[in-house]
Amino acid sequence: MLLFHALLGGLLVVGAEPVGSRALLWREVRVPEAMLGDGPAGPCGGDVRIGDLDGDARVEFVVYRNLAGLKPAFIGAFDLDGEPLWTFGDPARVVTVIEEDGEERRGLEAPERPGPVAVADLDGDGRTEVLALVPAEGVERSHHWGMDGVELVLLDGATGEVKRRAVSEELRAADGYVEGDLLKANYVHLRLMICDLRGSGSPRDFVLKAGKDVFAFTGEFELLWTYECPWNRYPEHCCYIPAVGDVDGDGRDEVNLGNAVIDDNGTPMWERFLGRNNDSVLVEEWDGRPRAICSGYGHVLDERGEPIVRLGPDLVAHGQEIRCADLRADSEGPELAIRYEGHEARVMIVGQGSGVLDRFEVPASPNNTGLEVVRWHGADVPAVLYSPAALVDGHGRLVSDLPALPEASGGNQGWFHCFPADVCGDGREEVVLYDPLAASVFIYTPEPLDEAAYSGYRHTARQYNARLMD
Repeated sequence: MLLFHALLGGLLVVGAEPVGSRALLWREVRVPEAMLGDGPAGPCGGDVRIGDLDGDARVEFVVYRNLAGLKPAFIGAFDLDGEPLWTFGDPARVVTVIEEDGEERRGLEAPERPGPVAVADLDGDGRTEVLALVPAEGVERSHHWGMDGVELVLLDGATGEVKRRAVSEELRAADGYVEGDLLKANYVHLRLMICDLRGSGSPRDFVLKAGKDVFAFTGEFELLWTYECPWNRYPEHCCYIPAVGDVDGDGRDEVNLGNAVIDDNGTPMWERFLGRNNDSVLVEEWDGRPRAICSGYGHVLDERGEPIVRLGPDLVAHGQEIRCADLRADSEGPELAIRYEGHEARVMIVGQGSGVLDRFEVPASPNNTGLEVVRWHGADVPAVLYSPAALVDGHGRLVSDLPALPEASGGNQGWFHCFPADVCGDGREEVVLYDPLAASVFIYTPEPLDEAAYSGYRHTARQYNARLMD
């Protein structure tokens, strides 16, 4: 329990122990007016991605709004000064969206979930691209709960020009239905996870889960394989958002789906129902090797699917979110942080070989998701946890609030989503925050900031495969 805290020389002190550096609002970046749309709480930008789009070693931003909340139909890019770089699509485009009951509505809107856009060097030319799943040109009608009418596009990061586009009929056939039943929770988390399935030595492939189906593509938009999840009915479902990583050490990535890990060639390495509410998954280092980590009942598994850690339903009744990092100096190796009772503000910390180390409450958000690991003090110091909208350490102690951050707009998506990223180029990670239903990006850095230490923004899998769980 926090008894008191005070600022002393930039450190937040709890009792007599310094637990972190105070957050400084380094930059508020307004989404350009021409890229704003109408949201339920006023002008809004929509969902955001980050990356070095033009090769200047500074972070830039991609903002987009969607059809039916899921399919980006307008994309814009702007820089740290809020200056527009380019746009893709027509913000005034009208497409008829067909709902499950046949009702039709029209236009663009803010996202229902963070959607299928990624910023990465997908073609290996040393320059950043923007990958997106969008309604194809000429499409005038689209089902909310289906992929009909979509195409893949690869945009030049600096100019927004289309470098590649393709239609996959297999992907267009995907939807949110299983045996005639619409399973919304299993469908709405559409993410493009960048990976290396072909052993090229760089991440030049990607996977997408749309409902029960998983699709793997090369960066040239060649379909490599598809996989159908055997578990789809809530709460006994596979994960919402896949995780990628090399769990068997063969130089190629595998895909963690929670109740299965799929090899780089599309065949299951193992399939097994692990537990209810297997919402969130990772591939992170545990006991010295990349492991499949799953929120359902709290699992860490080896490449055969054998549990290294199984906490069970008594400890993890509903694993809403799971994260893995070195969070505590008094525990060997990385720890797990698990939001273990669904959409609640309670988090559990689990150590290697030592079981549950702690339970505490983190700052609450409108739907109590958005937990992220932030290397606030650099790579060699225990990380902190962001929970909208404050930072705590692995003991649950407040590291810093986020001064001058406005109230979130509220609702399912109206809270501050977080990208941990070394934006200031000094080896520490900032928190880059945006509310999809608002119109600004906020960047907080730990005090003190030495501007002279800037060595350039570095774009890694922590940014292009951001979890953005909701």
